[in-house]
Amino acid sequence: MKLSPQWIREFADLPVDDSRLAEDLTSIGIAVEGVSGAGANTVFEMEIGTNRPDAMNHYGVAREAAAFYAVPLKPIELKLPHAAAAKRDRSDSAMAQGAPGAQPLHFEIEIEDKEGCARYTAQIVHGVTIKASPEKIANRLALVDQRPINTAADASNYTLWDIGHPTHAFNLDLLEGGKIIVRRARESETLKTLDGVDRKLSPEDLIIADARKPVALAGVMGGFDTMITEKTRNILIESAWFDPAAVRKTAKRLGMHTDASHRFERGADFGATPIACALVAGRIIESGGGELQGNAIDAVAREVDQAPVVLRVSQVIRMLGTRIETHEIVAILNRLGFELIPEPGIHPEFSVRIPSWRLDVEREIDLIEEIARLHGYNKFPNTLPAFAGAVVENPRASKQNKLRSSLLALGYNEAVSLSFISHDDAETFSSSPVVELENPLSEEASLMRSSLLPGMLNMVAHNLNRGLDEVRLFEMGDVYQAEASNTAEYSGLCLTATSLALKNGMPAGGVLDKSKQESQLDMNTSPSTSMLRVRSTTILVAPRERCSMARWLRNLASCIHKLPGRANCARACSSPKFWRTSFTGEDCAKFFTGRWRSFPQSSVISHFCLTTASHSRSS
Repeated sequence: MKLSPQWIREFADLPVDDSRLAEDLTSIGIAVEGVSGAGANTVFEMEIGTNRPDAMNHYGVAREAAAFYAVPLKPIELKLPHAAAAKRDRSDSAMAQGAPGAQPLHFEIEIEDKEGCARYTAQIVHGVTIKASPEKIANRLALVDQRPINTAADASNYTLWDIGHPTHAFNLDLLEGGKIIVRRARESETLKTLDGVDRKLSPEDLIIADARKPVALAGVMGGFDTMITEKTRNILIESAWFDPAAVRKTAKRLGMHTDASHRFERGADFGATPIACALVAGRIIESGGGELQGNAIDAVAREVDQAPVVLRVSQVIRMLGTRIETHEIVAILNRLGFELIPEPGIHPEFSVRIPSWRLDVEREIDLIEEIARLHGYNKFPNTLPAFAGAVVENPRASKQNKLRSSLLALGYNEAVSLSFISHDDAETFSSSPVVELENPLSEEASLMRSSLLPGMLNMVAHNLNRGLDEVRLFEMGDVYQAEASNTAEYSGLCLTATSLALKNGMPAGGVLDKSKQESQLDMNTSPSTSMLRVRSTTILVAPRERCSMARWLRNLASCIHKLPGRANCARACSSPKFWRTSFTGEDCAKFFTGRWRSFPQSSVISHFCLTTASHSRSS
């Protein structure tokens, strides 16, 4: 998001240059990721959090900067003909002119869906001339990557980037029945939006309609049939508060994302609707002529008011770990627009009224965060948390480090896979009782893993599918199984290498033979052992409990490193300390379905062997 520091300075006299302003805004959570241009054309590249729609505009950022530098924030002045200039009230953002309920003759606003639309403000302007916008407005819109269109559209767009509240202008002469209705769409209704697309509406969609037809998607986009053109002479300006969930649902269903929906989905300012409406009307009249027809129509279906939050000074000190004086707490929150009312009691305590533009503040901890960031995170001393006792070394750390060093020296890369697997993978690769998750994210991740093999095979498939044939991977992790009413956790290790990564060694058809005494692994020495022909993959699983693991792995990995350029797949399991279930080529083929483009089926692997295929290479 791009914002202009010169535009920001119109709302507050900031005592620093643009470079320092960018640094200070970043320090309080309004991140400036980059600065481009120079002088009046300087632009900040902003990264505004999704919970801060109030700061997605120049006035909102000016409010933050004014609070940080403790300088006054200038009120928004409304300059309308035949009405006194009004100023924004912090408590409810009311407008001095345009009293609620004052309506022009023969036009009305009906809010049928009170949950979807809490407030709808409209203003009629007669006798406008639609033309190109003044140079100042066009240039400023260009700075924030917005294309100038005409006086009406640019006035609405300028107001959006000015104070952050979306508005829309209708061609009044094309609205039928002399009324606006905010309602849900009906079955079989359609709407051609401003982008020229005919959209089929759903009863879940919140829309703006006249007496006969839909004319806009509420909070998303206006309709093509009532858009402003050069022939337009009479305009109705819309400024409303729409429910974030309703706007989000409609935008997502229709695959639309606009500047308006981006704000409404995150929560607009309930109190800003009359101000935004008046600003747009004033800019249209200033640049294109025309006159107001009566006062603004302000229909309020329900109040959107946040409950006050109790703030305890003792809790501020406890959470921040340092003492901040009560007067500073009050000053910081007042500058941000919060209203503090002292509560009676021995300890300092306040009831804090939340401003209408801060929908992200709901709890006491949210207020404490506001205090911390404006006080300055760099002012808090660097301290370590209190700790009593001694650091106890993980008893497995030394052996794991030795294993890791040995494998890294042999050219293997350490991998980490998810700790969750599916029921199918658990049945294929383990006979241990499984541990079910109470709230799984998906069926593919519904169990705690009882084997490291599914994750390793997934990583092998991921590499092979991307043309990486020379792969050496290992993973050290925990596996889980159910034991009575408890869950048992064991250490495991899985090792894999593709044959193209194994450059030297045994002739094709040879047999790996290591003694049980030396390697803790029984190997069948019969050349006639059934073999699995797998495209360039060797997979092994080491013991899950202690049994000279380091020696076992060094010997085994050394032998694997010498295997020839054929494929191998085996599972080591010779004693109670080893995994016991063998798997077949059919199992692997089933596992790799959808994961690897080609995986041949073959015969059962013997429990205690690792053989090299002497047959032709599979593809």
